[in-house]
Amino acid sequence: MTKKNNDVQLDNANIDVRRDFPKTTSPLRAIRLKCCDCVGGRSAKAIEECEITLCPLHAFRLGRNPYRKKQSEAQRQASRENMRKLQARKQADTQDE
Repeated sequence: MTKKNNDVQLDNANIDVRRDFPKTTSPLRAIRLKCCDCVGGRSAKAIEECEITLCPLHAFRLGRNPYRKKQSEAQRQASRENMRKLQARKQADTQDE
């Protein structure tokens, strides 16, 4: 990983930190970025294979919260129904314009 101003060279992809990772970055994404920095900007495989289990961020390194409860089927169905209603309302609003 090489740094030049705000640019970071990562896996042959030129990334502008301010452009690609705005201030609204989620905490899990920020942790993922820190892990990427910790392994020296190497591949995602290096992050997956991280052996520093004493690190407080280790459980979150894959971009998921391992302590988050899984939704029940009823909660998933309610979420799907809410999304359908939202999409229908959005479509109705665009047709009115």
